[in-house]
Amino acid sequence: MVGVCAIVGISLIVNASLNFLLTPMLDGLGLSEEQGSMALTLPSIGSLIVVFIAGRLGDRIGHRRIILVASAAFIAGSIIVAAAQGMLMVTIGLILAGASATAILIVSLGLLQVSIPSGPSRVSAFTTFGMVFPIAYLIVPVVTGWTVNVASWRFVPASWVLLGLLMPVIALRLLGTNPPLRPVGEMWTPVLGGLLLAGFVQTLHAGHNFGWLAPRTLAMGSLTIAIAAATFILLKRFDAPSLTLRPVRDRVLAVLLACVVLIVMVNTLVYVTLALEYLYSDSVLSTAIQLVPAQAAAIVGAKAVAAPLMRRYGAGRAGAIAMLGLALSLATLMLMGPTSPSLQLVISASLFSMFGFASITTLSTAVMAQAPAGEEGVVSAFRAAASSVGSALTVVLLGGMIGLAVDAVDYEPLGDLPDPAAMVDGLKASGLVGAVVAIIAAIAFARAMRWRTLASATSSPG
Repeated sequence: MVGVCAIVGISLIVNASLNFLLTPMLDGLGLSEEQGSMALTLPSIGSLIVVFIAGRLGDRIGHRRIILVASAAFIAGSIIVAAAQGMLMVTIGLILAGASATAILIVSLGLLQVSIPSGPSRVSAFTTFGMVFPIAYLIVPVVTGWTVNVASWRFVPASWVLLGLLMPVIALRLLGTNPPLRPVGEMWTPVLGGLLLAGFVQTLHAGHNFGWLAPRTLAMGSLTIAIAAATFILLKRFDAPSLTLRPVRDRVLAVLLACVVLIVMVNTLVYVTLALEYLYSDSVLSTAIQLVPAQAAAIVGAKAVAAPLMRRYGAGRAGAIAMLGLALSLATLMLMGPTSPSLQLVISASLFSMFGFASITTLSTAVMAQAPAGEEGVVSAFRAAASSVGSALTVVLLGGMIGLAVDAVDYEPLGDLPDPAAMVDGLKASGLVGAVVAIIAAIAFARAMRWRTLASATSSPG
């Protein structure tokens, strides 16, 4: 467990540091802001493409083998970024680093399920795993911000290289031996599945950014439909396709994955960040510092809230309690006013961050418990895909809740601030919608866990 968490924590440093690295990297390489925006999306595109490939290969040739291969790709990508002289090298390096980090995450979660399939230690393992993400996003941005202020931006990707070198060492020493190799099977369907997921998410982003009838959006949507058609044809053609749809045909697992989408969608600090920057005129650094309590609260939620709830009530009731807590904490945003102190917003953000990570940790535990033997990596891939869809829907659906404030930010003359009332109305709306979505997720989660309990009782002897 320690080895898995350490490797995943290292793999998260690229995404956790990229926002703070971007500006000095653009200045150093003489790149435009448009190229910078593209750089921010590159790791996620690479991640989406390899989601189902990593899940399949992890189950077939061994999770530790995939971690070793992905570690090598991560190191190579980091070296390329550190040595980059232009956009091409940045593109290649970030795609490699992002794709390998996602592969590591997927197979690590599958390995965790294989290693600790049941028992009291399972709760401890999965809640410790859940802490890795907020810890990384608490520490790495601060270290990155300090580094680029005192040294060249290249020291940041150089640190990725040094930390990446630890991953294969940890894997070889702490992750045990590899299982026997099994036939991998065809890889066309997992590749197309990843491309389909990437196309869907990019279509959502294009529609939000450029309009749903914009040429770019229509082109991306058409390409996605074509990929979907090709995927469907191949799934019908192969007798045993590598991209199995069993996870979404299992009604319990399908509902749990839908809950992942809903919780990821509402558990976001994006709009809190906007409010701190524009409603309270805080700098980027000041905003990052003020969000430290929210990141710390996420660590508490993943371990100190989720673990005791699961041990006392079981995963079903624990998840429902955590999601209802998330709903109540999101509803506190409705108490905001134009003259409310920033501390009030930070407290609200800390509360929903805590219950949000408690919910996600419980959900991940429940999702992986539903994985059939030998398909842990596949189920982990679907969980990662659900998380990606939730993140995309955050921008598209909840973005409308603060549309007035965002428009004010976009179109006000440089140096002017958006209307405080518009920003507050947006926060209130996002809090209300988020609370409703969290309640729906809690009800759906409780129902799915009840189905699982009934199914277990029916299949038990006697």
